Amino acid sequence: MKWLLISICLFLTLAVPVSAASSKSSTDVKLSLYIDDTRIETAPLVIQGSVYIPLRAAMESVGAKVMFTGKQIVITRADTKIVLEPNKTDFTINDISMSTATPPVIVKQSSYLPIRLFGNALGYDVVYGPSEHRVDLRSPGTQAVIYGFVDDIDGQAIAQGVVILKDATTDGTYEAPIRSGFYRISVNPQTYQFVGYRDMQSEDIQKVDPREPFTVTAGQTSFFKLSPSQAGYKVTLLDWTGAPIAAATVSFYTSHGTVSVSIRNGVGYLDFYEPGEYNFNYLTLSNGGKVDLDILHHFSIDENGNVTSLNIVAYPPNFKGQVEGESELTYGNLGICLLDENGQSKECYVEGAPGGKYAIYLPDGQYQWEGYYDSSTRQNFKVNKIFTVANGKPETILQISKPAVNIHGSASTNEGDPVSGGYIYFRNSTSSYSAWVEQGKYDLFIPDGTYRVTYEQVLGDYFSVSLNTSVTVTNGKLDVSPDLVFYLS
Repeated sequence: MKWLLISICLFLTLAVPVSAASSKSSTDVKLSLYIDDTRIETAPLVIQGSVYIPLRAAMESVGAKVMFTGKQIVITRADTKIVLEPNKTDFTINDISMSTATPPVIVKQSSYLPIRLFGNALGYDVVYGPSEHRVDLRSPGTQAVIYGFVDDIDGQAIAQGVVILKDATTDGTYEAPIRSGFYRISVNPQTYQFVGYRDMQSEDIQKVDPREPFTVTAGQTSFFKLSPSQAGYKVTLLDWTGAPIAAATVSFYTSHGTVSVSIRNGVGYLDFYEPGEYNFNYLTLSNGGKVDLDILHHFSIDENGNVTSLNIVAYPPNFKGQVEGESELTYGNLGICLLDENGQSKECYVEGAPGGKYAIYLPDGQYQWEGYYDSSTRQNFKVNKIFTVANGKPETILQISKPAVNIHGSASTNEGDPVSGGYIYFRNSTSSYSAWVEQGKYDLFIPDGTYRVTYEQVLGDYFSVSLNTSVTVTNGKLDVSPDLVFYLS
């Protein structure tokens, strides 16, 4: 990842060392304003710790035109148009609404603009020299500036994050920080394309509009408003009564990770095109939705990009229960498979069960509850119960009790080193039981029987090693010490 040198102070309120961040102006502190090393005769003001620059003098020095229409101030420069009002936090750039924490002010019948707003609106870099009592506004020079504003799906400014930009020639990527919705990055004259943005509250990259490549030239400043992309397949989300769900996220798993779609007023867009069979089976209601709903919607994408129905319906859960004996601190998962007419697995789903509690929706059909996964021991407990859902209800009530762990042991090599980051398996001709090994320790439930024992390293370099002899569990206890030693050579 390449990082370009940018001036973070563009996005931060310029504070100066004056007593109590007073509301007094530059009578207390004299500052000089320079635009591309040319001094502006009218001095800036310091108001409540923020620097304000003289509107007309600053705009004339950068070749911008200023007009007053009623209470509005209209600034135009090249293809950028800014409309704002004194003492109003809302303003527009190229008819795009946004806001600022520090609005323009009028002092002694002259208009002053916060220097941060000037830089954000026209793409200038802001540099503050405290020892010289000087602030500088600098244009791109031989470089180009790409700057703008980023909002989320609800039209709210992204408070903090990064914009990701790609060089269309080299495919190199650059990141520009987002502060209070604004971003700015200096680049070499070239062709670029927006990849998306990442909100600091999420690890996911949100694709954005516009998405087409664009070219910037030396000295050019280009403003782009970035919004979540509405490209891709249209997804609708209604509740079981047919009413659109106002705000939610629907998700499904792929081999590459989770894919999510943000829904607003019953509509969202799936920007994912990899051929395959998928199941939307996770629903998160936004804005503190209190109605208990769940989804299970199968769809497919073929090699030509054709997709089956993405009209999702959310229902109240009809398969509920509590795994007996499970800790509230454990996050469990249910493995459930839909069976075909021959009793073979047709589709399988993984459903969350925090604290062993589950509440999911299953359409009519025959299912097999294959197992329950305990994340604390990383052990899967077999259930293997077949049941039918008819007319929206399971025909039988299923409950399971998680068996108590009966084997607590350690695993090490013949050189005395504990193994870690892998699974220990106890297998026989009909069953397999496994648990995660961390720093040489493992905890496991194993029913009575005779087993072959194998350790398989997962993290780091893979290897597999087995005990030379089988072990037997009788009345819940191993016939050998549970502290196992594996010979690597």
